[in-house]
Amino acid sequence: MVADNVVILSVTVVYLFLVLGVGYVAARATGTSREDFLMADRSFNTIILLAALFATNMTAVVMIGAPGLAYRAGAGAYGFFVSLFAFLFPVFLMTVGYRIWLVGKRFGHITPGQIVNHRWNSSYLGVVIMTMFTIWTIPYLLVGVQGGGIVFESLTEGLIPYWLGALIVLVVVGLYVYQGGMRGTGWTNAFQGAVFIAFLLAMFVWVPTRIGGFGAATEAVASINNGVLLNRGGIPPFQTRTWLSQGLIVAFGAFMFPHLIMRYMTAKSVETLKQTSLLYPVAVVVVWVPAVMLGFWGVAQFPELGNPDFILPTMVAEFLPVWVVGFALAGILAALMSSLDGQVLTLSTFFTEDVAREFFDIDSNEREVWLTRAFLVIIFALAYVGALVTKDSIVDTATFAFSGYALMFVPFVSAFYWRASSEESVLVGLLVGFVGLWAFELGVLPGSLTFGFLPFVPLLVVQVVAMVVVSAVTDEAPAGRLAEYERLFRDVW
Repeated sequence: MVADNVVILSVTVVYLFLVLGVGYVAARATGTSREDFLMADRSFNTIILLAALFATNMTAVVMIGAPGLAYRAGAGAYGFFVSLFAFLFPVFLMTVGYRIWLVGKRFGHITPGQIVNHRWNSSYLGVVIMTMFTIWTIPYLLVGVQGGGIVFESLTEGLIPYWLGALIVLVVVGLYVYQGGMRGTGWTNAFQGAVFIAFLLAMFVWVPTRIGGFGAATEAVASINNGVLLNRGGIPPFQTRTWLSQGLIVAFGAFMFPHLIMRYMTAKSVETLKQTSLLYPVAVVVVWVPAVMLGFWGVAQFPELGNPDFILPTMVAEFLPVWVVGFALAGILAALMSSLDGQVLTLSTFFTEDVAREFFDIDSNEREVWLTRAFLVIIFALAYVGALVTKDSIVDTATFAFSGYALMFVPFVSAFYWRASSEESVLVGLLVGFVGLWAFELGVLPGSLTFGFLPFVPLLVVQVVAMVVVSAVTDEAPAGRLAEYERLFRDVW
């Protein structure tokens, strides 16, 4: 068994050094200017942008959470996560995302906070939206760190404990982000995205061959309790209102990830955005189908598994040759790290751009880059501590964070589509979503007020109504600023 672990860890170490190598090459191409370190000079082509957006979205939720939910509740986990997301994300990218790209290119914005401050000529909205994005990103950031600890502990049978596995992931990500900035995350995402797609497809083909084929794998699950796992309609979380709520949360929330908003602005051209929007749904299907089906098939193979989040690592350890287990560990880590890097860099950029640059004297590009790197170290340390103390499952943690992001969609998007929106209406909309979600989470508002939906749906309705009312009694942005945006968006969706 020691020999097996040596092989597994050897393959994994080689992979991690390859990632660091890609990060090093990216760092060599990265200058010391603010625009280069934080935005890669807005130069991402289709391959890099697709990888940056896609790999950043394919976190521990797809590699650990989705198989775990499929293990608990059946193959309906696929629709639960991506029923609307795969279709709406490309639409959002070529409408809202296009306008974000135009605004960033025209006015030199880097963060969402800079966009809202400029659009409504505000001095405080940027800090508000930055603070909320930070709060919702922290639990989502923990998902990746949790996933790293889980897969290391599971695939090495405890030789690498949870705490050490999580630390290894953070150190590796920290090294290439610290040196390469946005370009480092984009280039490593392209490499790591290819690795975890190859891993999932290989698992999708290999595992059924070990248990008699695709039909036999499904029939084994169908034989459990007279096929109850093949028809899970009406059970939590697959009740109609819950299902619809989750679909909207993922579709709206995933588009609003702050690390994605920043990456929309790194596209080299509008053609890059168009090509990315066409390829994105294909990539989603290619990854999510294997992830869900592997967890689903695992029900029959490991019916007494204590923690469903461990199903994919457990199947890897059981069905793959030892040397391939090392590749599998690398593939899972690829998904986790390609999300962590963008999240941490984004939070660091928030502190530098929306706080330090806005309220303090930053006298040089080099000083700003140094501050960003200092914030990186602090965030990594806090994320590690958080991952050690959190007790929530990966799906629960991610759903809460997604809801928070999703409730920022309407206030933020009103910058591009709602002329009459005012600074005050945006603030009210943000507060309704933020305070309301926490009120449901902490039990201040009773669950009966959701009317069978997840809290996001009734809060969205209240949010929109509140924004319309406040907009009607407050002043819109200055006419000159509105004219700038209208000229920029002329003939644009």
